[in-house]
Amino acid sequence: MRALAKSIQIDNPVTNTYTLGTHSMWIQRATGSLAGHPEIKRTMETVCSVLKKGVVCWMALAVDDATLQTFENGVVTLDGEDATTLVPADALQKKP
Repeated sequence: MRALAKSIQIDNPVTNTYTLGTHSMWIQRATGSLAGHPEIKRTMETVCSVLKKGVVCWMALAVDDATLQTFENGVVTLDGEDATTLVPADALQKKP
């Protein structure tokens, strides 16, 4: 992570939690630009969860909304549960 932090200026991080089946998920999305190139903007998103026998994380560095949607709409199966979309549409909304 240190190398990533040295090469990308991270701005506006948003963090939340949600569930997929019986799994608690952690998500963070932030915008960023490459160090020394503020004109090159990207969206970074990380999703992690603890499984029965380990931990899993997915990370995307998206150039546009279509790329981010491809990542978020990817289908996953966790510990043999039913397949589901990795990131629900409301995953980054504040909880009441």
